[in-house]
Amino acid sequence: MFEDVLAFAALPLAAAIVFTGIHTWFGLQVLRRNVVFADLALAQVSALGATVAVVAGHAVQSAAGYAYTLIFTAVGALLLTASRGFARSVRQEAFIGVLYVVATAATVLVVDRSPQGAEHVKKMLVGGILSVTADELVKFIILYSIIGAIHWLLRRPLLAAAADHMDASTDTGKFAVWDLVFYLSFGVVVTSSVATAGVLLVFCFLIVPALVGSLFSPHIGVALVIGWIAGAAASAAGIFGSFLLDAPTGAVTVVTFAAVLVVAGAIRAFITAPAAERSRNRQRGLHVGGLVLCLLIGFSGAWVVVAPAGDHPILAMIETATGTGPDRFMSPRERAEYLEAAAIERRHKGEIDQLHDRERQSRWQGDELTSDEIRRIGSMQQTLTEMGRGERFVMDYLRTRARERERWYVGLPLAAIGFIAAAAIARRARRAP
Repeated sequence: MFEDVLAFAALPLAAAIVFTGIHTWFGLQVLRRNVVFADLALAQVSALGATVAVVAGHAVQSAAGYAYTLIFTAVGALLLTASRGFARSVRQEAFIGVLYVVATAATVLVVDRSPQGAEHVKKMLVGGILSVTADELVKFIILYSIIGAIHWLLRRPLLAAAADHMDASTDTGKFAVWDLVFYLSFGVVVTSSVATAGVLLVFCFLIVPALVGSLFSPHIGVALVIGWIAGAAASAAGIFGSFLLDAPTGAVTVVTFAAVLVVAGAIRAFITAPAAERSRNRQRGLHVGGLVLCLLIGFSGAWVVVAPAGDHPILAMIETATGTGPDRFMSPRERAEYLEAAAIERRHKGEIDQLHDRERQSRWQGDELTSDEIRRIGSMQQTLTEMGRGERFVMDYLRTRARERERWYVGLPLAAIGFIAAAAIARRARRAP
């Protein structure tokens, strides 16, 4: 099983690592220029070009489709270069935001003329990195190697332009050529990546590894290496995680990049920071974590008192951890009906999982199901799902009746304990140096 997943994920993982390699370098420059959302703006302009190409009758992966996206992205690069001249009085991010909004609105207007507009928008956002081919991967490697070599040769003026980007006293015309080189090459990379990885994932490839690298080192070379390692790890975890969860690869990978950034921030704050800062961060982390936990408990208890029929996830977690459930506040007949409905609902869920596993194994192991078998499995899953909903309705009704009795014995004390503890932690945090 793992060998099959590895063989299927090899090309997407290689493509993700290639994307990480080039985008991390651009991301570090974007952070230095304080134009974080330039990638989103250029990606959206590129998506607008791809949408226009589709409406005009060209495939996105065709030469004509690529030409459309490249032309639109070049126009976006020119606009971003020109916007630096206004940065003396107004932040450049404002113009980037306007460009993104206008490109998005134009994309919606163009998509409205497409018979498969909704599917095209989804493809633009999450991409289809699983469908990358070996030929496309080779093209990415060649293209990004050329752009990387050019940036390596021109790194000094490009980095100088990035370093002086927010200096109001700097002559904007002095670096206009290098800004144009940066945005044009950036546009080529974004245009090529968005068609495969989608707007959201490309933004993660650009910003998250660069942020992780910048957290640990101010030197661009060291930050670049750290960003490459973090991006490759996040890509591998996201792609293999999507197979394990049987979920969309692009969305899972985006969430994984966010998780890697959170972990990197925690490592930087609580482990690798200087001793004095590390101690202060740990103390603040304990205070904030304790305050949030106590407030959640307090509001959960208050919510039980105010709306016993509502959803109570915190209380459900406490009941699961302590082994106490709402059935303690039910009559003997209600408790028997509740436990019976829960057992039937678990059985239905297990049968649905078995059908799902059978269908998934047929895709991986090559035992193809016939169309009749697929329809039969789908019908059984739907029937079991509806039966499970009926049992959950019974459980929810009985649980609500139990909550109405439970709110005074559990909800009120829970609210009092949570709010009193939160007040104590807040007072202690104010007294801390």
